[in-house]
Formats: sequence, C-alpha cells, structure tokens
Amino acid sequence: MKKIHKIPVNELLMKLIRFPSVSTSEKELVDWLEEQIAATGLLDIERHGDNLIFHLGTGRPWLFLNSHSDVVPPSVRHVGEPFNPVEKNGRIYGRGSTDAKGPVSCMLKALLNLAETGYKPPGRVSLAITVCEESAGENNGMFHLRQKIDRPDAALIGEPTMLHPCAAQKGLLILKLETEGEAGHAARVIGPNAIYEMADCLQKLKSISFEKENPFIGTTRITPTTIEGGTARNAHPDSCSVYVDIRTIPEVPNDLIIETFRKELGIGISVFSDRFVSTSTDPDHPIAQVAVEVTGNPLFGSPTTSDWVFLADVPTIKIGPGNSSDSHTANESIATSQLEEGVPVYEKIIRQYFERIAEATE
Repeated sequence: MKKIHKIPVNELLMKLIRFPSVSTSEKELVDWLEEQIAATGLLDIERHGDNLIFHLGTGRPWLFLNSHSDVVPPSVRHVGEPFNPVEKNGRIYGRGSTDAKGPVSCMLKALLNLAETGYKPPGRVSLAITVCEESAGENNGMFHLRQKIDRPDAALIGEPTMLHPCAAQKGLLILKLETEGEAGHAARVIGPNAIYEMADCLQKLKSISFEKENPFIGTTRITPTTIEGGTARNAHPDSCSVYVDIRTIPEVPNDLIIETFRKELGIGISVFSDRFVSTSTDPDHPIAQVAVEVTGNPLFGSPTTSDWVFLADVPTIKIGPGNSSDSHTANESIATSQLEEGVPVYEKIIRQYFERIAEATE
C-alpha cells in the first residue's frame, strides 16, 4: 500500500469520503489520518481530543491552515451510496466531497508535498483538521483549539470557494423578540393582545437599518424567521415571540444592533445566539495580497459562516476547491480539476506568504 503522501489528491479524497464522519463521529477518520501521517515521518503531529494539528517548521511567523473532518448527515434523497465515492465525468461524488474533505485533501497534500521536497519555512506552517464544524455546538473543535494554542500570525480556512480568496464573511446574531398581552376569553374585550403588539413591533422592525457597509459583504441584513403566539384558538394571547436572523458585518457590532432594537422597539429582547461574529481581513495584509497574486482572482465576501469565527482576531483568507452551492446537496460532488488546481495553489500561497514576510522585515 502506498504511503499517504504518494497517492494522488483524488485518491486521498475518496479514502476520506469512505469514513462516515458525521459530526461527533470523526474518531475513526482521525485515528487513520494520524497513523498515516506518522508513517511518513514528514510532519510533526499534535492531537487534542479528535482534533489534529500537523506542523512543518517551528517558531514564527506562523501560518495556520484549518478545515474540518466532519460532514452533515446524508440527505434522504442522496444519489447513490453517500460514503462509497464514485469518480465519473471529471467529478468525485460522495458526502463531504465538497464540504470539506476536498479542501482537507488539498491542504494535506500541499503540506506533505512541501515537506517531501525538503522545504523548510522560515517559521511554521500548520494544518489543523478539526471536528464538529457542521454541528456548530459546544463540541466545535476549532473553538476548543483556540483555548489551547497561541494566536497564529495569519490563517487560511479551507472551505469551497472555487479557489477564489474570500476576505470577509458575515456573522450571525439571533435575537428573540417578546411581547406581552392579557390572558382571557377571546369573546371578551380585555387588555392588550400580544399578537397585535408584535405586529406593531414588526412594522417598526422593517424601518431599522444600519448605514455602514463592508466593501466585500455589504450591509447588515435583518430577517424575522419564525413567530409563535397564543395558546388556543378561543383564548386572548398573552405572549408572542419572534426570532430574528441578523447577518452582521464587522463595522456594525452586535452591541450596537441590540441597543438599537431595544430603543426602537421598546419590548423584551434577548440574545439567542451571538457566537458567530463577522470577520474581515485587510486587503493590504500579506496573506490577502499573496492569495490574490497566486490565484489571479479578486477578493470577495461570503454571506455564510465557517470556523473563521474562531480566528476573528487573525488575518485570514477563506479559500478552497469546490463550489459551495454543491455543499450538503443530495448529489454532492467536486470537480477533479479543482482538486488538482487546489494543491499547487495552497503550496504557492504558503511559499509566497513566507517570502513576503521575509521581504518586509529586511
């Protein structure tokens, strides 16, 4: 059997897909990867639970690569066997092929290729493959790693972007709005109706906006998504609640949004989730400049979240093979051409990042 660094990237991806690593079930895949990389002797290995970090070099500057080992459960209508990958017509089909085992495969191959050629970065480049990105709960691997590792100097997040460099992504703030009324029989004229009270608030909500704009991800987007009120068809409702999905930008902090809601709406407001902060990287930072130069593609912004939220204090570019529109679909797949292009893209970004930093310090 060929060692892991000797197999093509498409074969590596197919091996990874065969592990049904749905969130919280990544251990078998992680054990296999640790064993395979250890057998090459090319990279130093650090493990925290089921989160792996592979290192090439030591010290600083420190370039940190990250992607995730978990996948979402297969769709009920999944085409074929989700964990039995098929390669046909220039694509590899299977759960996780795009999100995010394609990026994982390319990042890992890039690091192994550099190590095999004897490349020694003037600092350290690391790849963290972490768990539970998809479930976004308390088991999130990148969240736990940040409690254990120092702050990197720059980072790359491996998510499907068609190898275009993403310099900003929106955050997610979820607020719960609550109004109160007076309970009683619907046939009687009594006090405030909680549903009418909420209807008035929702009209006010439509007028709330924030002028500031991010050059890559635009403005803050406010969307009420669910509503619940009343207890029976013949009972006057004494409570009503609405959840509001707010896609945030770095220029409008969560505290300002919450304060504005409370001032303008004048009702009960609580924070349901504020974990997913918005992120943005200065286009003039070396990691952004190098990503543009290597790919030939301009920086763009993404409306979706990723584990970048746990590297919000680090200059970061989100970039990887595959199209995000294929993620989580019943016929998830990735073009082999993207995989073949992705490996050298990561290699060149790593090399040129360290060259750029060295030039800046001369």
